[in-house]
Amino acid sequence: MGRPSDARQRLIVAAREVIYAQSYEAVSVDELCAAAGVNKSSFYHYFSSKQDLVLVALESQWQQLEETYLKPAFADHLPPQEQILRLFELMLQGQQAQKERSGHMYGCPVGNLTLEMSTLDEVMREHTTRIFQRWLAYLERMLREAKAQGSVPATLDTALTAQALLAYFEGVLLLAKGLNDPALIQSLRMGVLALMQYQGAPAREI
Repeated sequence: MGRPSDARQRLIVAAREVIYAQSYEAVSVDELCAAAGVNKSSFYHYFSSKQDLVLVALESQWQQLEETYLKPAFADHLPPQEQILRLFELMLQGQQAQKERSGHMYGCPVGNLTLEMSTLDEVMREHTTRIFQRWLAYLERMLREAKAQGSVPATLDTALTAQALLAYFEGVLLLAKGLNDPALIQSLRMGVLALMQYQGAPAREI
């Protein structure tokens, strides 16, 4: 029996990398196949369309974001205010590394697709929305912990504040991407403490 093909996984990785570096509309199936090193018949053996592949790649991208940024940032041993600042620090490191490799800061892959496709493709809009909902769960848990510790007001609306924090985070990444300057992530990170109405001791540098 021959060795199992890894063509499907190569296509997923290619979609994550090539679309992140360019855009959904800019990349064709032929270009994705070339980047993955597979032929077009193999593509259509595994995926019915470019959209089908990208939806799978988005889920893979989310898993990487969660393992690389969210789980380490929102670790239980860190105080809540340091968890959110840690997210900014980890994202800064990732974007700096990306710029060193390519000369460009790419920003948030989920945010990029949302900006590009939310008015063009309802299926993709719904998928990116579900990913952001999972992200919000981390922020809401952090805010509930902050409430329990008394470092934010007891009246704080955790669901609404989590949305504000995510919007702020994505906005910072968008501005930094436009300037091609990851340092803006560092400069603006402390704004999240004002949004969550943090009233504890000054946060330590992460």
